[in-house]
Amino acid sequence: MSRLTQENLVAAALLVFFGGVIWLCQDFGPRARMIPLPLAVFGIVLTVIQILWQNLRSTEELRMDMIQVRTPGDAARPAAGTQAASQAGKPISWRLEAGALGIVVTLVALILVTGIIPAVFLFTGGYFLVTRQYSWRTSLVYTGVLTAVVYFLFVVALQIQPYHGLLAPLVEHFR
Repeated sequence: MSRLTQENLVAAALLVFFGGVIWLCQDFGPRARMIPLPLAVFGIVLTVIQILWQNLRSTEELRMDMIQVRTPGDAARPAAGTQAASQAGKPISWRLEAGALGIVVTLVALILVTGIIPAVFLFTGGYFLVTRQYSWRTSLVYTGVLTAVVYFLFVVALQIQPYHGLLAPLVEHFR
């Protein structure tokens, strides 16, 4: 059996799987099918694109020159003179790991205390300002747009009640 035939069989199995998910979703209530149904439709679209791509492209793209194939050691070894080459021999510092863990803990704590929408705004804005990726004005615009997209996607479009955080009773008290 050729590789193309194998890939087509796997793609056909995926189509059957996603079709089964759509069929099973018909017995769900409107809110219960809100996640699996769009994912299955999206999966079918991507699988059809994959089938078309793998069957309609030229077979020259599929040929591989084994002389030019790199060994696994070549991929792990960075080119000389690059920054990755200078850091390749260094072990990962515990400070880098603690910093990454701190970022995750900060986001989770913000969500717990302020709720999801304010946490998205504060975390994204804070990240942009601390890393100085953009000016403060550009950071504010990007942060506002991201927060609005998250709000409209989850609260307005999907009608999901957001978590308001531990500070919600305090905010409600002042209304």
